[in-house]
Amino acid sequence: MRSERSVALLHSYLSDREGRDRPDRLSRVGILSAAELYRHGAIDKICITVEPQLSNPQVRRLKILLNNPPEEDIVVDAKTVTTGEEIRTFRKLAEENKWNSLITIGNHAHLPRIKREIKKTFKNDGVEARSSREILSRYPRYSSILSETEDWPEQRSLALQERILKLPILGSLVLKMAPHLSRLKVSLQTWGFRQIENKKF
Repeated sequence: MRSERSVALLHSYLSDREGRDRPDRLSRVGILSAAELYRHGAIDKICITVEPQLSNPQVRRLKILLNNPPEEDIVVDAKTVTTGEEIRTFRKLAEENKWNSLITIGNHAHLPRIKREIKKTFKNDGVEARSSREILSRYPRYSSILSETEDWPEQRSLALQERILKLPILGSLVLKMAPHLSRLKVSLQTWGFRQIENKKF
């Protein structure tokens, strides 16, 4: 039996833009990253906290990639819709389960905001934030995927979102409103990203 290693929070993005019942490409890259860390013994558990519309397809994909790992190795508390909520729920789960070594996995464009939320929630208590790109760059078989990601419409949309959220007034307003919109937030974000990706703006 493996000794306990890190528990990883897998940050979630949106659903497939073409309407298929699967995560979007940014989420799928994150899932690949978490799966590689798990396979290589760097983490013992993968934690997902987003609401079921997003978490269910991610869990299914993880189980396929990892050939149905033990149920306790994929921890799901499906209720959040924002990055801050993901981090706070992760802290609550860590305290309840006495997890001592924690990492988070997210898209590189999202990582600065993830780190800010970790600092607010954990008070710099040793939580490591890693990008899926950095993790997968260690494996040559992913080089073609990684070389394409910056050209993906989903990546450009996320990068634009993160730039907007850095704006002093507008960004703060959006971040304050998002938790109160619940599932509507996911629908609005998906709609907005589609407009950007279809070049309607």
